[in-house]
Amino acid sequence: MTENAPDWDEATKSGNFVVLVQDEMKTVVITNWRLENVEKFGEPKIELIADTLEEDGEPVKDKIFSTVSMRLKNKLRPILENKNPLEKVKISVIQIGEKYNTQYSCKEVLPEKEAPADKKELPEKEAPLAPETAE
Repeated sequence: MTENAPDWDEATKSGNFVVLVQDEMKTVVITNWRLENVEKFGEPKIELIADTLEEDGEPVKDKIFSTVSMRLKNKLRPILENKNPLEKVKISVIQIGEKYNTQYSCKEVLPEKEAPADKKELPEKEAPLAPETAE
């Protein structure tokens, strides 16, 4: 192999697109989602495209989440439809089955709520210093 030739690890990376793997949960933080008219496989389709900020807890740059799958778009619609497209949304997706039997399970991952103020642990206060006594 020559010095500048790519290796197998580089050749098998997903590139700039989020890849769903059958029966594995994928968690992404997306923003700037949009629906675009595209041509795929010689047919007009509506593609859901979003910029990906995080994939499985790791920050990513220049990565796209996209799909023309009607089933996946139908699962994502109730999560995204009434949100500002520029809002950050954390979603978990599981692809179940393959080809024409593919189904999806999607849910929005909401931020954990902070414990009420009275339940938070407060730092221990130091005991007041004893007044100095004059000798």
